[in-house]
Amino acid sequence: MKLVAIVGTNADFSYNRKLLEYMKWHFRRAAEIEVLEVKQLPPFNEDLPYSEQTEVWRFNNKINNADGVIIATPEYDHSIPAALKSGLEWLSYKHKTMKEKPVMIVGVSYGTQGTSRAQQQLRQMLLSPDLNSNVLPGNEVLIGNAAKTFDKNGFVTDIKVVHNLEDSFAAFNRFVKSNMRYLEEGDDNMTEPHISSEAKVQFRTGSLKVKEIQQIFNTLPFEIDFIDDTDHFAYYSDKPNREHVRHPSEIGESVEECHPPKALPAVKAIMDSFKLGTKDHVERCLPLNGHKVWINYYAVRDENGRYLGTMEFTGNVGHLVNLVKDGKFDGFPDATSGASKHDDDSEATGPVASESADATTGASEHDEENEDKTE
Repeated sequence: MKLVAIVGTNADFSYNRKLLEYMKWHFRRAAEIEVLEVKQLPPFNEDLPYSEQTEVWRFNNKINNADGVIIATPEYDHSIPAALKSGLEWLSYKHKTMKEKPVMIVGVSYGTQGTSRAQQQLRQMLLSPDLNSNVLPGNEVLIGNAAKTFDKNGFVTDIKVVHNLEDSFAAFNRFVKSNMRYLEEGDDNMTEPHISSEAKVQFRTGSLKVKEIQQIFNTLPFEIDFIDDTDHFAYYSDKPNREHVRHPSEIGESVEECHPPKALPAVKAIMDSFKLGTKDHVERCLPLNGHKVWINYYAVRDENGRYLGTMEFTGNVGHLVNLVKDGKFDGFPDATSGASKHDDDSEATGPVASESADATTGASEHDEENEDKTE
């Protein structure tokens, strides 16, 4: 189970941060918990250019890919801090990141009431139509007398607090897993009309069962993403160890939501060229996750040439590069001779033929001197 834990303050020192770090350590066998900081986000501003919202995009993406969220809030003047309110605004503005996301609320205070009023306010906000989260009911983590509850190493010293944390987290664990089962199994509205995995799809060149199609896509050595003709994320292959990590909650997101702000202009330019019909293929080579990655974008069209969407084909080609370096292809006849030979001059290049029909011009250019040296 993967969780994110949000520190609801921009203060450099916070017992609420200490609490989340303790929970990350104490519950490490039950869940992978990543601590996020609202102080990394810019103050909420509808007019902030999208190109300056990289941290907002990363924050939303991490929450989107998590199974649940823990929020630790201090209490300032009977309410949550302004930094947390600003962060929640970013999560609901043009996003559905928190919709039906399981949330656990915790809090630490110097006084005796353990941020009870701030937590009540936060519950109301999370249940609002724009956030619409699934907040864990019936469990409260209200830790008071913070200075006496944590030792200098960040451990909780009060056994009653530890037991309350363990009981509440166990309830949250069950709550998240119940939500995960719902998403996997769906309800009647989600599963109708139902198509059997044994059903066959007839193609001009043969037929395949639905489960065979799914597993073929998942077995390909390259990962596949598909954005439909309305610019919404429609499908990804469920391949292990993907270069671009995806999550089912991303299905239906706009192209703006599923791409980082810095990459968005290049991706939109590629898709625009596909829609106009000026290009059908763009490739890019770049280092990613310590690998040499080859990304291909293909325009998907029907038999009449109408644009149906964009397929992104991504893979780690470090192994292939090593095969070439090791001379594995040396000593073989020219692989392009014989049946595979074709007249390059007769290849279609679009309405206006340029001197070079390289479809990768622009987007795929890279500085060879900066080529990634990792595999």
